[in-house]
Amino acid sequence: MVVLNRNGLRHLDICFDALLAQELEGGFEAVLVDNGSSDGSVAHVRERFPRVRVIESDRNLGFAAGNNLALRELTTPYAVLLNNDTRVRPGWLAALVAAAESEPRVGSVQAKLVFAERPGVLQSTGTLLLSDGSGGDRGSGEPDDGRYGRREEVFAACAAAALYTREALAEVGLLDESFFMYYEDTDLGWRLRLAGWKTLFEPAAVVEHAHAATAAAGSPFMRFHSERNRLLMVLKNAPPRFVLGAFTSLGRRAAAAAQPAGPTAQGHSRAAVLLSFLALAPRALARRARIRSRRKVADAEVLRWAYPRERWDARS
Repeated sequence: MVVLNRNGLRHLDICFDALLAQELEGGFEAVLVDNGSSDGSVAHVRERFPRVRVIESDRNLGFAAGNNLALRELTTPYAVLLNNDTRVRPGWLAALVAAAESEPRVGSVQAKLVFAERPGVLQSTGTLLLSDGSGGDRGSGEPDDGRYGRREEVFAACAAAALYTREALAEVGLLDESFFMYYEDTDLGWRLRLAGWKTLFEPAAVVEHAHAATAAAGSPFMRFHSERNRLLMVLKNAPPRFVLGAFTSLGRRAAAAAQPAGPTAQGHSRAAVLLSFLALAPRALARRARIRSRRKVADAEVLRWAYPRERWDARS
């Protein structure tokens, strides 16, 4: 059980009180990976939660590399990633494990995420791959009224609260550290699919999440990493025609949103996204060669999960 933290002291009591109250046959290990916090998080956890093992980094490694510190030490059949700004409900962990053991080739399991400030509203019941190469949270903003009440397969898991099997990670690799933050979980889910692993949504595993507590939704930081990383993800995993279509669609959307005249902060941000993407593209292409050469599932089978962008945009 891995909780990644950077200066999240205000969240840790709520998170670990609920986490350590979970029951699982055979027990479980709770790990805090601290990403260079300066707010006393490590000392507080060591004093108040001595059962929790702490892994410290002296700097902020980001979501991917931070979690990978713990994932590289994985010796148990399962690893569960959990954001620090969460409260898990009773039975959450046992439900995730039961789903993972329910059928062969389950590589990951997605919990049901609801908004902490609006617990009757869904945040995510699985990650969607949109037809233009973007990602989306299935069910986001919809009422938690039972409409997503059965265990079912989804494209990928949101790593704010997700289980991964050691066997699957050993085959496809860990989170891509070049992403730093955002889309690394969707990228991992795509790689799992290409290798023939499934992702399940488990409705009995419920988590209350203070969404975007680390980086405010719509912030320049979030926009930069999201826009760059979805380009990297598509380049790494998709067949050529999808890559071309996704890049064309994203370019058109960027042009349509641009201001008619004069430089803008948004325009500068897009330039920074492009420059950063180009710097990382050679590495992504090398990884693409490995991923594509080892895939076990046809692209058509993976892309049947693509959700129409127009339908996504038309949601009420």
